[in-house]
Amino acid sequence: MKTKILFITQDLARTGSEMVLWYLLNNMDKNQYSIYVLCMKKGELFDLLPDHIGREIFYKKSSSWYLRVYRGILKVLGKNAVAIQVDCIMRHFKADLWYINTIVIPDVFEASKNYPVKVVTHIHELPGAFSLIKGQALKSVFSHSDVCIGCSEIVCEKIGDFGHPDIRLQHSFIDVSTIQVDTDRVVQIKEKLGIQPADFVWVISGGTTYMKGIDQVLPILEHFKEEPVKIIWIGKQLNTGLDFYVQHIAEQKYPGKLLFTGALSEDYYNYMSVANGFLLLSREESFSLVLLEAAYLGIPIVAFNVGIVPQFLLKDMGIIIDNWNLVDLLAGMRRCYEHPEYDAALLKSNALRYDVHQQLPKFETLLNEIAGGF
Repeated sequence: MKTKILFITQDLARTGSEMVLWYLLNNMDKNQYSIYVLCMKKGELFDLLPDHIGREIFYKKSSSWYLRVYRGILKVLGKNAVAIQVDCIMRHFKADLWYINTIVIPDVFEASKNYPVKVVTHIHELPGAFSLIKGQALKSVFSHSDVCIGCSEIVCEKIGDFGHPDIRLQHSFIDVSTIQVDTDRVVQIKEKLGIQPADFVWVISGGTTYMKGIDQVLPILEHFKEEPVKIIWIGKQLNTGLDFYVQHIAEQKYPGKLLFTGALSEDYYNYMSVANGFLLLSREESFSLVLLEAAYLGIPIVAFNVGIVPQFLLKDMGIIIDNWNLVDLLAGMRRCYEHPEYDAALLKSNALRYDVHQQLPKFETLLNEIAGGF
């Protein structure tokens, strides 16, 4: 008999926690699991789900005008539209397990009290992200979750501080079969960006936020201003004042040395492969999938001591900066820049430990333990 799992998530867009779920959904054994997915809104991967997976969007963001109007009527009547939608799903799907991906969907937790169902919350956030929801909502996450899964050791530690009684560790993962590089395209990208043979290119991946370290870029450019060092930032630009400030100063003082690509999908790994080194400037990371992607591509890494960096980054793979001191960061970058002889094979093999095909059996064992523990 199949285990029926209702996955509830944000949008199935190309963000860290959503990509982990995407890899999971595409690789779970359909003969063992019956799967239904409920998203707050539609991300770019939603319509690409395998045909055997049921799916729908919260009424609020549905493409159906009828369902949006229906939600409006429910709201006027003081009804919880999310709870009613989940109730409709449960009547026809009858899930054994609710799997809630991230803490930012608090509306569904109250509805779980109406069903004899296990609730699992996969937490990808550290305290810096807790400001995204209200305090009462975070309390609801912990009080209504039978099991909390942390994506890394540090996340499990923080959940433990809150006192939750059932915490499990399941590392995030990538799918290396999706990491394809077109060497001819890499050459074209270098030409397009004006990358010269003597240039040392650092790549950073993520949204252009203070938490991701966008403010650190300017002092880095200042330090290397007389040398052929460039930085490519891959990720969505948020059009904030900080974005504008960094880009404006870089264009004025260091023209051609800071390049923003915006969000990428098909060409993402080709742009990553332009790099001579990968920079992780984040002030806080619960895991960091981009770290694994860079490692799989054999790119040496300079990273602050966040997420899985201390467990993952070995001596011949790059340099760990044990604090957020700019002087230490620049010294680490210079060592990598002047002596870039790192072990590409070790980088790749270590990344393979976190491939979906290595982690999926652990994940399925965990789900089976939880689902069977009524």
